[in-house]
Amino acid sequence: MKKKNKSEYTWNSGNEDKSHPYLSKTLQKILNKFKYKNKLLDIGCGNGSLTKVLSKNFKSTFAIDTSKSAIYFAKKNNLKKVTFKVGTLQLHHKKFTRSTFDTITAIEVIEHVYSPDQFLKDIKRIMNNKTNLIISTPFHGYFKNLLISILGKFDDHFNPLWEHGHIKFWSINTFMQLLSRNGFEIKEIYFSGRFYPFSKSMIFLINLK
Repeated sequence: MKKKNKSEYTWNSGNEDKSHPYLSKTLQKILNKFKYKNKLLDIGCGNGSLTKVLSKNFKSTFAIDTSKSAIYFAKKNNLKKVTFKVGTLQLHHKKFTRSTFDTITAIEVIEHVYSPDQFLKDIKRIMNNKTNLIISTPFHGYFKNLLISILGKFDDHFNPLWEHGHIKFWSINTFMQLLSRNGFEIKEIYFSGRFYPFSKSMIFLINLK
């Protein structure tokens, strides 16, 4: 077990996160529709447990995360066809061209990002008109937010004490605005976990405008 490091989001094992079973099921439905599945870039791969599932659809996968403990466990899983590296996309993007990856994923990542606009700009640099971008993030809508408040779960759900936890809480509308102003268009929207309008996450299939 790795020692806790407050300077990063700390992973303590290589076990799958509680969100991975329902996310992987929905993501597989999306990937099944793709004609080309050669190279995948997984941004914010965490401990690699979900990357392991996604990578089965591709010939090769490159996965990055800013957490050293995450990459430690990801490499420990010894996944074939997957290259794991510590760092941000800004650090690694010079290695890639606009045709390096046909699919890019950022699963449950953007809610942790201080500047989502910069995050998307960095991704856009390595996309072309055929690149599929998949981004998932926890879903926040009127009825779900209302239920959270009624059940007294506000402090638990929007917990500011979670070190390196969620700092952005997206609705469909705010996320659509973010994508539009950065030159992206939404091809499809999926909901994962529970049922709409109380879904746990929303997943966007995105292309360049």
